[in-house]
Amino acid sequence: MKFGLFFQTPEAPGQSHGERFAEMLDRIALADSLGFDVAWLAELHFGGAFSLLSSPLMAVPVIAQRTRRIRVGTAVTLLPLHHPLACAEQAATADVLSGGRLEFGVGRGSIPSQFHGFRVPVAENRARFDEALEIIRLAWTQERFSYRGEFYQVEDLAVVPRPVQQPHPPIRVAVHTAESFAHIGDLGLPIYSGTTTTPLPQLREYMTLYREHLAGAGHSWKSDQMALMLPVHVGATGRAAREAMRAGVLKYYQNLEVIFSQLPDSYTDHLPRLKMIRETLANLPYEKFCRDQGVFGDASEVIERLQAAREDFGLSQIICWFDQGSMLPRHEVERTMRQFADEIMPKLASG
Repeated sequence: MKFGLFFQTPEAPGQSHGERFAEMLDRIALADSLGFDVAWLAELHFGGAFSLLSSPLMAVPVIAQRTRRIRVGTAVTLLPLHHPLACAEQAATADVLSGGRLEFGVGRGSIPSQFHGFRVPVAENRARFDEALEIIRLAWTQERFSYRGEFYQVEDLAVVPRPVQQPHPPIRVAVHTAESFAHIGDLGLPIYSGTTTTPLPQLREYMTLYREHLAGAGHSWKSDQMALMLPVHVGATGRAAREAMRAGVLKYYQNLEVIFSQLPDSYTDHLPRLKMIRETLANLPYEKFCRDQGVFGDASEVIERLQAAREDFGLSQIICWFDQGSMLPRHEVERTMRQFADEIMPKLASG
């Protein structure tokens, strides 16, 4: 069992963007000292209220210089928004400069403002993702290669630098729709999901689908097949933990509403999701969120719930989002990280 942390790093009142990055780096250094295995950095564009992490690959070597052993993952690199050759070069450079500590998380993305900003049709995200991933894998495993697709053409190129990890950095694909679970199961690739987009009851259905497609395509279940991100907070009591996170969960949905409402009126693809976000904000179903998405409780409750998730989904890695919504004081986030490392990680690792 491995343990990760998830970082989204939105803007915060009274802090510059540089100070927000510095705080994230300090927290990752602490995580390294506490024994966490991977720091996962989101890639999100065009909305500081939601995240400042528009280029997480640039942070990988910086983090590696400040830490001893923790690996650094992208959660996720949005392949449809990048040229795959440039992405292969940047990710390989990050792997070289980090001494081979890159975890290459990839996904197709779905937030409309990102696609609108880059002028990429959302409807093309699956096809662009598939082509980009194939090109990146070829770039990392072939001395020279050519490729002809609908969106990208490559003719007799050698891509450098070569990654340190061979044949390439570990690839993990983000999934949160039935279509994605089925498609990535057909490809046999390890997956990353999160309860903020795929609540636990839905995840149970989708994991059945993933396993069926994995087996149907002749792929075996491997030890590192499934990683899951969950908002986590440890308190003195279950009630105290849940109350501590209420403001952060609300802020998370408020930030989502900001991102989705900033699109021009001419862009309509996002309106159904914006309507759902606004309905959630009007009557936040917080108890349901705590049951199906967040893991907020005392140490014993957090252990019990994460053990159940590990067994339900065959988890190889639990990824904690310790400050969803970024509303907790810094000392409280660091306290819960320490308590998680001291009291919860040993139980989950041995249980």
